[in-house]
Amino acid sequence: MSKVEVTYTGGMQCSALNTRNAKSVSVDCSLTRAQEFGPETLVAAGLGSCMLISMAGFAERHRLDVTGARADVDATLGGEPEMRITAIDVMVRVPKNFNQQEQTSLEKAAATCPIKHSFGADTKITTRFEFGNASVKAA
Repeated sequence: MSKVEVTYTGGMQCSALNTRNAKSVSVDCSLTRAQEFGPETLVAAGLGSCMLISMAGFAERHRLDVTGARADVDATLGGEPEMRITAIDVMVRVPKNFNQQEQTSLEKAAATCPIKHSFGADTKITTRFEFGNASVKAA
């Protein structure tokens, strides 16, 4: 389990400290400052990282190499009456080609990410995969 200490440092900026390893990140209001990570970009980074780590776990167990895989994640803010993340688009790019069964298995592994399952039904998450040069649509 992780523990993060978040401190407001002034000027619409916070510092988030991971107390397990003493690593920190600066966070600001992406709507007004956008000089640091914003709260929604941290959520996007968490989702993309979790999906890649889930996929990599499967890959390691099956002796597949997904080194260099990348998740481009775009979180959209909106909603009424309260602002929230309304949609997240994820493009997972894997530099190597795999056969169809391996690709499908890697996609399913990415979908097991617990962060992805933490969003409610009112947040639309679209995920696409690209292996080598072939782009594949997934849910």
